[in-house]
Formats: sequence, structure tokens, C-alpha cells
Amino acid sequence: MRKARDFTHAQEQLYDATRGLPDADSLGREITSLFPSGDIFAAYPSLLEMDALYPPVSWLWPSWIPRGMLTLLGAAPGTGKSFVALDLARRVIEGLPFPDGAAPGRRGRVLIVDAEGVPSLLQDRARAWGFDRHRLFLMLPKGPEHGIDLSNPAGREELRARCFNIQPELVIIDSLAAATSRGESSLEGARDDLQFLGSLANQYETGLLVIHHLRKRTGSGQVSALQPGAEDIRGSSHLSAAARSLLTLGLTAGPNGQPDLNGPRRLMVSKTNLCRCPPALGLAIEEGEASVPVLRWLPEAVGSEPPSYSRQCAAWLLDFLEQARQPVKPRDVVEAAQAAEFPRRTIYRARRALGGRVADVGNSRYDPGKRWAAANSR
Repeated sequence: MRKARDFTHAQEQLYDATRGLPDADSLGREITSLFPSGDIFAAYPSLLEMDALYPPVSWLWPSWIPRGMLTLLGAAPGTGKSFVALDLARRVIEGLPFPDGAAPGRRGRVLIVDAEGVPSLLQDRARAWGFDRHRLFLMLPKGPEHGIDLSNPAGREELRARCFNIQPELVIIDSLAAATSRGESSLEGARDDLQFLGSLANQYETGLLVIHHLRKRTGSGQVSALQPGAEDIRGSSHLSAAARSLLTLGLTAGPNGQPDLNGPRRLMVSKTNLCRCPPALGLAIEEGEASVPVLRWLPEAVGSEPPSYSRQCAAWLLDFLEQARQPVKPRDVVEAAQAAEFPRRTIYRARRALGGRVADVGNSRYDPGKRWAAANSR
């Protein structure tokens, strides 16, 4: 060890002494050749020599959630992110196979950082689903005025202490926006927060699932809630880049092209640095006993077809009218639609397809003051 330190010091001195000279590279090579064979590399281990320090990737859920790394789960509000996360917690706690049939790993404890502060929902669902609540632990806000903040040292230290004492197989952060104070749009803030979470997962060799939201619908009419990808994750692009596995949960479209909150869902790996993306999975959220919904995994994925152009246009129109919050003249709607690359004929076809979800505000069909409004915003 001392010999390696001596050579490291000599190399640093050599670099400093030759830096800036016109022939620094050739001079450095000539001096380096005078070192005993192999000693010059004593301070620079090769990948082979680092083999014991970096073992192969291990998985909590093979191809979906790695151990020791960050996994992000993105979906639109109301899609069922927390349902999926709780179902995975149940499988880890009970030692059950994963939704794709993958064999269970070691049975263990789960820690949920419930930054959104809804423990009663978790309690109801865990009780109704009948799994061992002794193995499910919550980190909750300390009160209405004292939320969880993993951007500050106190919040981070509390989470580290819980991981040290509980030794969880899976940690769930629900959600990133509620658990951090600096905002997901700040590149520096997002990088620092995710580095902390990644180091935590690595330190305790646990699966770490971070729940996050999607961007709002884009002006082109694409409905990300139907088939979200890495580009739909809200906030800094560093969020999806930092995740070694990015899972997205999408809805299926109803007859009017809008996302159907009562329809089946589609869970998929939208990005991974670790393996080939596995086949997508289908799931449904159904009414259970005591009015507590249950999650049922489907034999095959759903919603694999992208929404049609007409459905995209219908979704754009309804979103536009809802955001307007007041009736809008049809010609103004058409102008905005054309800016979003939807022609006049398509926007009127979408208006007819939406039926009663769009109301005509005026005295008659030919009333020049007639306007369109989303039915639920009148």
C-alpha cells in the first residue's frame, strides 16, 4: 500500500512538472518508461482488478426493479401508481411471485415514505388485501406544517436511520414532488436529491421505487396519460436520465379518446440501462369488499395501440376547453387547433365525437354569439 502511495505521489509530481511544456506528452512517456514494469499503474486499478468491488447487478424484481439503484414510476394523477407500489410491497412482504410470474426473492420488510400523508388509505388497503402489516413501515409527515423534506439534511438523516434499523427489501417514495422542497424542475436540486436516493439504495442494497407525475398534455394533442414515455416525466430531464429503470403506467382510451379511469392499465419499462425491456403488463383496478378497490393483473398487456389522430384531437379539444374555464368562440378554437396542427375538419369531427362533453352556449345553432364549453366547467 505504501509503495502504491509513493508511486502515486511521484506520478502527481511528474504531471505537475511537465504540464504546460510544448513536448509534455513525449517527455512524460519517456520518464514513465523508466519506472519498473507495472509499478506505474499501481494507483490505477483496471476493471478486472475492481471486479470484487462491483458485483453483477442484482434484482428485487428481475428486469423491472434493480437493487442498489433508482427506479422511477411515472403516471398521470389517478392512474394507480400507489396501487401498483402497494401491490409490489405486498409481494415482497409475503414472498409472492411478481406480476409477470418471476419467482419471489427473499421475503422482507418494506418502508413507504408517505410524503403525501394518506396513511388511512394505506391502512384500509393493506387490511382489505390481508397481508402482514407488521412488515410494512411508514415514514410520515410530523404534522400539517412539517412535511417530509428529503432535500435537507434532517430529512435525509431520518430516512437513513430508518433504513439502518428496518433493513427494508423495498423503499417506496410517494411521491417525489411531495418529498422534496426544491422542485423537480431545478436541475441542480433534482441531481442532488436523486444522487442521495441512489446512494441510499446502494448502501442498503434495496430496491428503491420513486413515484412521480407526468407533464401536462402537450399542444400537439398527444395524451401522455395513454402511453407515457421517458419524455413525459415532469420536471428536469435529469429525473428520467438518473433512473436506471423507468416504469410508466398508462391508461386506455374510452370511445371519445379521453383516458378511461375505469378501464384497464398498462405497466411497462420505458427505459432501462440494465437489460432488454421486458414485455408490458396489463392490470385492472376493480371494486373489492368493503368498497376498497383491488388490483388484478391481466394475462396480457392492454392499450398497446397508440391513440388515433381523431382521438388525439378530441383529447386536445376537451383539454383546451377545460383550461379555458369559460366558453370559447368556435373560430378561436379552430385557430388554436391549427396552431397545434389539427385542421378545421378534424376539430369539428372531434367536437361531434365528444357529444355531451362539450356544450354549445348560445340561443340557437346560428347564434353568432354561440360558444363552446366543456360541460363540467360551465
